[in-house]
Amino acid sequence: MGSTPQKAFGRDIECLDSAQISKNLTEQQAIEIAEMLSISDPWKTLKFSTSTLVNYLMREDPSLRRYGVSDKGTLVGIICIRHPWLRGPYIELLGLFPSARGKGIGKKLIAWAETEARREAKNLWVIASSFNLQALNFYQRLGFYPIGTLQGLVTPEYDEILLRKSLS
Repeated sequence: MGSTPQKAFGRDIECLDSAQISKNLTEQQAIEIAEMLSISDPWKTLKFSTSTLVNYLMREDPSLRRYGVSDKGTLVGIICIRHPWLRGPYIELLGLFPSARGKGIGKKLIAWAETEARREAKNLWVIASSFNLQALNFYQRLGFYPIGTLQGLVTPEYDEILLRKSLS
C-alpha cells in the first residue's frame, strides 16, 4: 500500500539549512515582524502601518499560510503564501529583517515554495511594487517573469507587477 502524498504547504515546520520556517506565528512575533515591515520598503512607501500589518498577520484566513522565518533560532522575517490561488500558489508577502538580507535566505524560501508548489501546481506567482526594483530583479533572477501590470492595486500612486514562474 502506497503512502498518501504530502499536500503542498502542509507541514507546520520546515528546516532549510540554518533557516527554519514555522506556521505557528505568535502575536509577539507578528508585532515584531509588522514593526520591521512598516519601516521597510515597499510597505513604508505604500504606507502600511504596524497595526494594519499585525491584523494581516493574525486574522483568520484559511487559504493564507503564514510562516515566521528564523535563522539560527532568531526571528528574521516572514513568508505568506496564498494557496489555492490562480492555478498555483501566490507568495503574498516575503519580508526579511535588514540583518538577514543578502544571506541567501530569500532564495532558500523561494526554492522551498517552488518545491511545495510543484506537488499540486504548475505555476508560482508573486507581485512586486513597480518602484521596488530590488524585489523585481530578485524575482526575475530566480526565473519569474512579468505577466502584467495591476494599476493602482494597493495605492493609486503605484502599480503592482504580477510575476509568474512556470513550474512545468
